[in-house]
Amino acid sequence: MPKLKNGHAPGHVRDTACDAFHAWMDWDGTSPEPTVEYEIKYVAHRISISRACGLVWNCNDIVPRSVFDDLQSNLKQVGQTIRRQTYSACAQAILTNIKQKSAA
Repeated sequence: MPKLKNGHAPGHVRDTACDAFHAWMDWDGTSPEPTVEYEIKYVAHRISISRACGLVWNCNDIVPRSVFDDLQSNLKQVGQTIRRQTYSACAQAILTNIKQKSAA
């Protein structure tokens, strides 16, 4: 897991998180959890969207507005909302939703 400096994540980590956010929005919840690409020392690896969300668990960088609005819209359909426009808040909301799906 990358070390964040003052809650700031490197660009490739934020890109992976955005890919995970999009993959979660496209996921029906019944098939296996999607994976996204994550670079470790310039080598591409596949990680689950849960793991990708964990990479930005404490990241206070701002999520692009279009991504945030799409996430907010999708989460409202399942009775959740995101209170802040940070990677951390979005990732935590998605992980909560994934845990709820797996418990059902």
